[in-house]
Amino acid sequence: MNILEIKTNDIFLSISRGFIVVKCKREEVRKEPLADIDAIIVSGFGIRYSHNLCVRLCEMNIPLILCGKNYIPVGYLISHCSNYEFTGRMNIQLDASEALKKRIWQTIIKKKIRNQRCVLLDNGDYAKDFAKLIEKVRSGDPDNIEAQAAVRYWKRVFGKAFNRDFDEPGINAFLNFGYAIIRSCAIRYCIAFGLLPSIGLHHHNKLNPYCLADDIIEPYRPFVDRKIFTMHVGNEDELNPLHKKELADLCNERFIMDGKRLTLEHCMKQTVISLVRSFKEKKNTIQFPEFYDKRT
Repeated sequence: MNILEIKTNDIFLSISRGFIVVKCKREEVRKEPLADIDAIIVSGFGIRYSHNLCVRLCEMNIPLILCGKNYIPVGYLISHCSNYEFTGRMNIQLDASEALKKRIWQTIIKKKIRNQRCVLLDNGDYAKDFAKLIEKVRSGDPDNIEAQAAVRYWKRVFGKAFNRDFDEPGINAFLNFGYAIIRSCAIRYCIAFGLLPSIGLHHHNKLNPYCLADDIIEPYRPFVDRKIFTMHVGNEDELNPLHKKELADLCNERFIMDGKRLTLEHCMKQTVISLVRSFKEKKNTIQFPEFYDKRT
């Protein structure tokens, strides 16, 4: 996945002959073909955009992600009419029964906890309790097994002193950035396949326009967690451009899905396709990737 990141302040972005042009103080500092870009992440301040560039990004379904403090996305610019079957897909999504959505959510949480267990195994933790937690997840997860797993998970991966806090630097900032990468990927495919990203299966915060993407990425989060764990990040570390590139490259790493080794980006595409199929056939057929070295 080719992600263009704009982190320098006071930059002007425009388009010229199919290329995105990055200028600083009227001087061209970068130029890349738009066709080679999957997403643009902007974390700098004082950034200006040409109208023609924004229109072309929508036409090519390239999300423009605007980040705020600690690299948390605060907004996106993306096309809402990029799928030829948009109205039909929207209707089958809205017609999905609560029972179907609960069964899909059950699968999502089971897969997430299974992948969390793989991260713990890498950390030398046998995580037998996680195998039992997977068995306890019922349709809709009414017992909130996901939260019970989270309470046990973080300190066993990143140490007893770690607390998940969106506003904290160090490991938390790395997690924010990594999750933003996979979230943007999910949003892009949801919209590309004609789904409404604001209508979630489980997430329903009225202030969140991407509830469906936040549902879908749950089993993908442990991939980010393990990546950061293997980078040996500490709470004193500052997220630099090399770290960001390494995290963005996670989209090109391969995982097992349906017996095949696919890149994470391809896996996300297949997950969204399987969700569309679930809505169409009115039965739970959603698919997610797993780690290579699954030991569960």
